[in-house]
Amino acid sequence: MRQFSILVIFVLAFGGAAVLYEKESRKVKGVLTQITELQAQMGDLQAEVNRLNSELEAVKLAERRRPNLRTMASRIRRESTPSMPPKPVVEKRYERKSSGLVTSDVTTAPPAIQSNNGNAEQDSEWSRPTIDADQYQEESGGQEVLDPYQ
Repeated sequence: MRQFSILVIFVLAFGGAAVLYEKESRKVKGVLTQITELQAQMGDLQAEVNRLNSELEAVKLAERRRPNLRTMASRIRRESTPSMPPKPVVEKRYERKSSGLVTSDVTTAPPAIQSNNGNAEQDSEWSRPTIDADQYQEESGGQEVLDPYQ
């Protein structure tokens, strides 16, 4: 009987240990599944970060190729205000180029439209502002004026 009681104690001890082991293993399995889920989420987030970084680089490259107005204005402002004073210009008076036009080579042309100062009758009519046809007939002294638009 003594052996039986020792056997019962061993069975209860091993049974209790098995139950405790099963509970702890379930906890460990739950933690491991949470870890794998978090690793998968971290991989997804890393892929998203990589995609956003590549988009940012593409935008930066596009900005370098096509600068915005603020960049262009600052570049123009920077180029227009030199950091060093300009060098004095030294004229070379004795150097003459053999090709090219000189001002004295160009001759002035007469005006394309010349006024006839001797024909005062024609000039007086053309120098006045335009008038209606009826008023022109009255001024022309009753002569019949043909209207080309009738």
